[in-house]
Amino acid sequence: MDKQVQQLKKLINENLHRSKSQILSVFGKPSKKSDCEIWFYRKFYISFFNDEIAFLFEEDTVVDICITRYFLWKEVKSIYYFEGKNPEYKVVSLLIPGRYKRT
Repeated sequence: MDKQVQQLKKLINENLHRSKSQILSVFGKPSKKSDCEIWFYRKFYISFFNDEIAFLFEEDTVVDICITRYFLWKEVKSIYYFEGKNPEYKVVSLLIPGRYKRT
């Protein structure tokens, strides 16, 4: 399993269906580009890569989480969790349009 998929799985297990106040107490203030329905948090590393975590809210509760990987501030990969009949994680490579893999 991809490292970012593992990270997203952990975030889903710990934070799905939490309230905004709980997310605020754990992660702190969201970035300026956030609004009332989606909050963004950047994770910077000592490298050319950094990650952005997005929490999507519906009625003050987290309903989805997404991780986007950046290389030199350009999006290169997004990892999503799709909840439904068959819950699954999808990794979408933004370097080659239309390419993704299911895990």
